[in-house]
Amino acid sequence: MTEITLENRGIINSYLANNGEFSCENSFVNLLVWQKSYHNCYKIYDDCFLLYSKSNGKKLYRLPLCDDFIKGFKNIIEHNDGKLPFIWAQDGERFETFKKLYGDKYDFFEIRDAFDYIYNSKDLAELSGKKYHSKRNHISAFSKKYDWQYKTITNELKDKVLACADKWYKENEDRLDKYMLVEREGISTIINNMDLLDAKGGAIIVNDEVVAFTLGSPINDFVFDVHIEKALSKYSEAYTVINREFVKNELFEYKYINREDDMGLMGLRKAKLSYKPEILLKKYRCVPKGEADEEY
Repeated sequence: MTEITLENRGIINSYLANNGEFSCENSFVNLLVWQKSYHNCYKIYDDCFLLYSKSNGKKLYRLPLCDDFIKGFKNIIEHNDGKLPFIWAQDGERFETFKKLYGDKYDFFEIRDAFDYIYNSKDLAELSGKKYHSKRNHISAFSKKYDWQYKTITNELKDKVLACADKWYKENEDRLDKYMLVEREGISTIINNMDLLDAKGGAIIVNDEVVAFTLGSPINDFVFDVHIEKALSKYSEAYTVINREFVKNELFEYKYINREDDMGLMGLRKAKLSYKPEILLKKYRCVPKGEADEEY
């Protein structure tokens, strides 16, 4: 298996892009940013794209990407020393195929903390109607307090964005863990390789200072993945502002916006549900029968 790196983005994207799926796991940038946490690796075997991560010491394979699903799954078994693999999957055509072919050999566990929140881009850009009344109020309150502007993140702005990121992590250092440290490094990776990664970003500026920013990249031609969104504590309403402005200014060509999962954080779950997702994309651990332990 080969680690996910910037250098192999081309071959990986040739398999990931435009396969019709919505999951953030189909984003090369997502795999790259979290490589250090989950040891994301891939192998192209017989024209089948195989991907796996490590979770709590276990190999966790994704469903194969290839024209012949049965051949692809046999390749995974072969790579897994001839044993049925643990699988991480999301709702969709490949998952339905997997259940039809191998469902009798597996137990399936929904992982609610990992469900993707997917929104209609028009809803996020316009925030129209009664259901978004509170969001419009947040933006109005922010606009009364601050003379702000939205800017696309370019090379000229990147140092100010990184300075905002540094301030955000200092404000949240009491809850800094290994995942947040990887995320922090990921922000630098994205910012310094925007063109290579086909990434987009936006920032809210107050008094010539970046007080909120967001970064993302395409999953395919119709779904865009928002990887990062930060606002300094003094400007908490800027979360609503940057959410709307980014979609309105940068993402008009995409039908859906994937804002990824809530990690089981109840405050984040409430916030993401408040934007009324069009799709709550289910994720599953698929465990060979008889091999479940307390984790599952």
